[in-house]
Amino acid sequence: MDYDYKQLHFNEELAREPWVVKGYKHDGYPSTSVCVGMTKIDFLESYESEKDAVDAHPELGTEDDISYGSAFLDEPLKDVSHISNEPII
Repeated sequence: MDYDYKQLHFNEELAREPWVVKGYKHDGYPSTSVCVGMTKIDFLESYESEKDAVDAHPELGTEDDISYGSAFLDEPLKDVSHISNEPII
């Protein structure tokens, strides 16, 4: 999949490979999905070091200007309040 952008996240819970690369695609879900119109976030890979992640995904930027992300910033992108809790009959 082609992503609109990628971000580098640090997840201390992943002890061996805490540097995680995620891909983001605006309106990345098919029209049949309840998530249509939402940004799709895909886990791509995790790495032992920040340098390894940037070397594998140069589109993240340079050493001085890396595109970092965080769970806090991802939260609004994962809003599913538009999905009904009512059963479909």
